[in-house]
Amino acid sequence: MKITPIVTLLILLCAAKMTSANTCENNFLAEGDPRNGAEFSTSTTISGLNSASALGQLRAIALADGFKVLGEESTATQGTLTIEQKNGRHPFLIYLTSVNKGAAADVSIRTRLNRRTVAKPEDIRSGMCGMIARIKTGAEGEKIAAAARAAIVPEPLVEIQPRWLAKDIYRMSKRKTTEMITAHYKGKRYLLDGTVGTPLENDGTIELWYKVTIDRNSIFETLDTKESMFWPPIVCRMAPEARARAAKLQEGEFAKLTGTVDHYWQGSPSKLVLKDCRFH
Repeated sequence: MKITPIVTLLILLCAAKMTSANTCENNFLAEGDPRNGAEFSTSTTISGLNSASALGQLRAIALADGFKVLGEESTATQGTLTIEQKNGRHPFLIYLTSVNKGAAADVSIRTRLNRRTVAKPEDIRSGMCGMIARIKTGAEGEKIAAAARAAIVPEPLVEIQPRWLAKDIYRMSKRKTTEMITAHYKGKRYLLDGTVGTPLENDGTIELWYKVTIDRNSIFETLDTKESMFWPPIVCRMAPEARARAAKLQEGEFAKLTGTVDHYWQGSPSKLVLKDCRFH
């Protein structure tokens, strides 16, 4: 079939219009009531880019702009980088996501401000789109991403008593949301040693709940003694090879475990959950 010049021109114009409509600026959304926490998001598709390169570059961009990088969750085809805007009295979280789409990558940014925090949508849009605009494609982008990943320092193994970790979480919960606590602690590695309750079977694994409440029978009662009844339990979800041994423990026995923080859950009771726990 022969395509006339006019038809060819129309096809090119339609393609250009579709590309223009998929820009970061055009896809920007400002939603929600600032009294509850205004939400902002945007996205765009970048040809010649993959998810790993995009996230590595966004890590470098975020650090250069003074953001605090809290963590990254990724697979071979997609991932999300969590950063924190740390200027001012009320920092907030920003999520940078990239997903492979053939020979391109969808890149998106979203955030929710703290309650009663007011920001001009045009300023947020400028900041988000400014970050995306600095992403490079091809070998140049891969080089930037590789350098950013090479600079990552592995999380150290921190030895701490479960009750003092619980105290830290409780104090943080007074000023930060559940989402922010998870973002700050997720991926951190701990070596814990203390007494546990009766092992519980839950979601196909064994959970050990560390006891964190301080005995109130002491004649020297402190603020920690009174407050500890509100501290969240530290819960270790055991790795497959450690479950049989964990299941044999009795109420009040000791367990020395290593594990990685998965999330903080607020409820009755609230709890900090560690995954892949093993005996040390």
